[in-house]
Amino acid sequence: MNDLRKRAYKTLNFQAFLDIKNGGTFCEENFKRTFRIAHAFHNLAEYIILDLQGFDESEFWERIGVLEEQLGLYHYRKAFNEIINQ
Repeated sequence: MNDLRKRAYKTLNFQAFLDIKNGGTFCEENFKRTFRIAHAFHNLAEYIILDLQGFDESEFWERIGVLEEQLGLYHYRKAFNEIINQ
C-alpha cells in the first residue's frame, strides 16, 4: 500500500473518531449510529499501528458500504477518494 492510501486511511480513522465524539445527545438512535461507526472502524485503528500490514481493504469497504446504505454516511468514501486522487 502506498503512502497516499495510508494517509487516506489515517484521515478516515480520525474522521470516524470525530463523528463518534460529536454524535449528539445520548439517545437510542445516536447510540446505534455511533456503535455502527465504531464497529466499522475498530480494526482500522489497530492496522494503522501495524502500518496497515495485513489490512483487508475490501472487507473494510464492505463495512463502509453498510454505513452508506443504512445510515447515509457517504462522507468516508468521498474523503478517501479526494485524498487518493490528489
